[in-house]
Amino acid sequence: MMSRLRWLLLRPGVAVWPLFGILACSQEAPPRDAGAPTPADDVQAPQVDAEETRRQELLARQAQQVATEEDRLRAEQGDADAQAAMAVAYFNGRGVDLDHEEALRWARLAADQGNPRGQGLLAVAYFQGQGVELDYDEAARWAELAAEQDNGSAQVVLGTLYMNGYGVEQDFVAAYAWLTIAASNDSVAGGQTMLEHLADRWMTAEQVAEAEVRVRDWIRDRRR
Repeated sequence: MMSRLRWLLLRPGVAVWPLFGILACSQEAPPRDAGAPTPADDVQAPQVDAEETRRQELLARQAQQVATEEDRLRAEQGDADAQAAMAVAYFNGRGVDLDHEEALRWARLAADQGNPRGQGLLAVAYFQGQGVELDYDEAARWAELAAEQDNGSAQVVLGTLYMNGYGVEQDFVAAYAWLTIAASNDSVAGGQTMLEHLADRWMTAEQVAEAEVRVRDWIRDRRR
């Protein structure tokens, strides 16, 4: 059985990554046009090192979040963070019965208040078809909102969508930029090997440089 905590990994038409509290199931994507490039055909999972071990331990702690009565009370009173916490708990059956419909209800309530965790949960759900019909357009819409607020899972979703051209126009520069930002985010495990493969196989040096400028600009703007 595959582990709940998975590496950021792309295979042809399949996207899998470690998520904060959601069981990440691979989802086969619809076929692309025969002439369209399919990136990352043979990416392999990176080797575990001390930094990745630390990140996976953090993910494991986050995945243990259990819904409490206090969380429910705060969520019912409209607290967006508590609503997102309830969504995570229902997605994983922690302290409550596993219930995707209820998880999505809480995630939407949080997301509609601009909560990045709730938005990220919806991005993941639509990307994977988890509790909802698979919809890359909706995944992209929620991922863009949450990624700009530094939600790591949404950044991975958005980078993956840009890499494959699902829900957005295919853009390797944008994919590399968002996946680089995600790789530095403590809420997701790294994807350095995939980034190197993307750069070496599918991008020019000029495109990589452009992506790195975007990353620096994004980090600078976040620090203001």
